[in-house]
Amino acid sequence: MIAPAEAPDVAPLEGWSPPPLPWRRVLGGTSVDVEPLTAETHGAALWQAISADAEGRRWTYRMVGPFADEAAFMAHLRAIEADPAVRYGVYVPKATGRPAGFGALMSMMPAGGSIEIGSIMMAPEIANTTASTEALFLQIDWAFRLGYRRVEWTCDPFNAASMRAAARLGFSYEALFRQAYVSKGHNRDKAVFAIIDREWPAIRAAVRAWLSVENRGADGSQRQPLAAFTAGLLRARAPEPPPAGAESRFGQPLGAPVPGWTVPPPPSRETMTGRFVRLEPLSLDHAAALHAANREDAAGRIWDYLPYGPYADADSYRAWVREVARQPDPLFFALCVGGEPLGVASFLRIAPAAGSIELGHINLSPRLQRTPAATEAFSMMIAWAFRHGYRRFEWKCNAANRGSRRAAQRLGLSYEGVFRQATISKGCNRDTAWFAAIDSEWPALEAAHAAWLAPGNFDADGRQRQSLSTLTAPLLARFDPALADL
Repeated sequence: MIAPAEAPDVAPLEGWSPPPLPWRRVLGGTSVDVEPLTAETHGAALWQAISADAEGRRWTYRMVGPFADEAAFMAHLRAIEADPAVRYGVYVPKATGRPAGFGALMSMMPAGGSIEIGSIMMAPEIANTTASTEALFLQIDWAFRLGYRRVEWTCDPFNAASMRAAARLGFSYEALFRQAYVSKGHNRDKAVFAIIDREWPAIRAAVRAWLSVENRGADGSQRQPLAAFTAGLLRARAPEPPPAGAESRFGQPLGAPVPGWTVPPPPSRETMTGRFVRLEPLSLDHAAALHAANREDAAGRIWDYLPYGPYADADSYRAWVREVARQPDPLFFALCVGGEPLGVASFLRIAPAAGSIELGHINLSPRLQRTPAATEAFSMMIAWAFRHGYRRFEWKCNAANRGSRRAAQRLGLSYEGVFRQATISKGCNRDTAWFAAIDSEWPALEAAHAAWLAPGNFDADGRQRQSLSTLTAPLLARFDPALADL
């Protein structure tokens, strides 16, 4: 089941400071230690333990592997040991003293207080044991002790073991990202779970109670499963996975094959021209006019949900334009109407290898808001992405920004979920709402956009005859529950 929509948390964060990146240290438990990965120290023993799965079944839902031989596996370990974006721990059960699995703290975003536990590989000897659960618990607990506000768990929704493990450990389900990747020639959706800091004390106590001697029989077996301790603490459980599109050679469900798919190009700094609007790569030439247009919003409301701004004067805004205009991601465009720049928008989180791209950093001056020109600009950007081979188009916004949530749904982007405590913006908590369209949905959505933008849909005064929401609502895969009252 999925919990009902809740009001977004926008509370100020008094005295919070970004946590450090996890450093290399041993995490000691009752049944297992988690040691910092060193390929030369752990590699041979890990290869021996993991090779007990001779067929490679345990690699089915990993983005890499299985490896043909020890040399290839060692090369992989050396690469991840050297990667500054991850912190791998090796799971060493105290009963044997031999490495039997590994997993990482990753997707580390100290500025937002968010981190993920993932890339987990358990050898057969440790899988489904107290030691494997405690190893994960130790890494999660360390993240919260360092000061992170959110710990994520993501997995392929067909990976039933990982989905169950997330729930057992107290992770609440938040979202399903459709067509998040192409992995080993198959579509891969991504299920997202999270624990936030205020939930952790109760979950931590529940796991400790499960690990306690009082919950163990004379032979060490559990009296009650961990799920019995954590089930009442879950905010939401994951729905059943969608029908499988294929099966692995072991009969495991997989996403549909993606034959002939090739990695699309990153967007280039090219101008896009429509009937109402022209999208020009942002440059300093646009800065003065954009600042003047933004100043028409005297109260500065257009900046409320952006992590930067407002800008007090033209020079400070020009400095911001100078900085962002040189970046390839986000790739900013000026939205020009009648030759006058009236707003900006960007492609960002451009991930060609995954076939995913996002529209964001939208800032529309009052004259551009709620106009056909703004809608046409967004429609052209979505069309560009799908025309060039992207499989997933995202829209994310502050969950408190109902206007942005309405705009996403109006464009035909389906609601996927809310990340609680996703980041911090201007000293306040920010929950983030996610929306997306996938390539199979775009032809119908593109026809709806074309019908709405057609000259015949506007009367002599420029008023729409039929709303875009009326045309796109039947095409949504899922409605935003926060907008149900509208």
